[in-house]
Amino acid sequence: MMSNIVELNDVEIKESLEQLYNSFDNGYEFEQFLKVFLEKIGLEEVVVTQRSRDGGIDLTCVKSGINGLSTLDEVKYYVQAKRFKPSSTVSIKDLRELRGVMPLNYKGIFITTAKFPSGAKEFAEEDNTRQIILIDGKTLIQQCITIGLGFNFKPVFDANTLEIKTLNNQNNNNPNDNFVFTVSKKISLNDIRARILRIPSEIEKELPHEKSNINVLINGKEYKLNINADRTYLGGVTKIYKDEGLILENNLYISKLATWYYSKEKIVIEIKGEN
Repeated sequence: MMSNIVELNDVEIKESLEQLYNSFDNGYEFEQFLKVFLEKIGLEEVVVTQRSRDGGIDLTCVKSGINGLSTLDEVKYYVQAKRFKPSSTVSIKDLRELRGVMPLNYKGIFITTAKFPSGAKEFAEEDNTRQIILIDGKTLIQQCITIGLGFNFKPVFDANTLEIKTLNNQNNNNPNDNFVFTVSKKISLNDIRARILRIPSEIEKELPHEKSNINVLINGKEYKLNINADRTYLGGVTKIYKDEGLILENNLYISKLATWYYSKEKIVIEIKGEN
């Protein structure tokens, strides 16, 4: 899938937010949209609650534990959705009501088409047992663009985005370096949770058995990564995933595609776009 890397100015964000707000006739339609949004950013078991029984909660969802092997590190979320006019401001009272219905050790997500007041971030983080992630209208628009939800883009040719040119730029220090083969592999949500980078089988066969780590060039930056005993994945990638946008600041995950370029001398990996 093509990466949607689009920079909008403040006027364009305001226009997009107005269009998003006006595309829903009521709050329930907005909640249905958010179900898709939450699934696209990596949350699971997303449910729009029955309006007569939700106790003020609009959606529920979970983030599974490592590889689904245990529920010990599973995170459960209560989600509050507010389709307010983009020019309006959510009150601290609204945030307090969400926290009031959250069980201990749950997390909250408050999503609105409006803005948050000053002090909202501090309030959202002050209770370590019931923290709340804030997504205002501007953040929602930016996230939708990133994951390709609700936005159409006209293709514009840009020679700087051609993979062959990217590789040439990466190989300026060794212009005679030739890659033996190229292979693409999805970095799954489970891989991100486990903080591992799975090695494509064709490259796995080529790795020297005596090596416990390897130098890898990822999006133009060089790293020394650990090879696990079974030689199926690379470890030590948490910072890389954060830097490349697979782990967001609110600890949500976005799956992306890794393209591996292999030669006897080096491994180059490009991580870009949502898969």
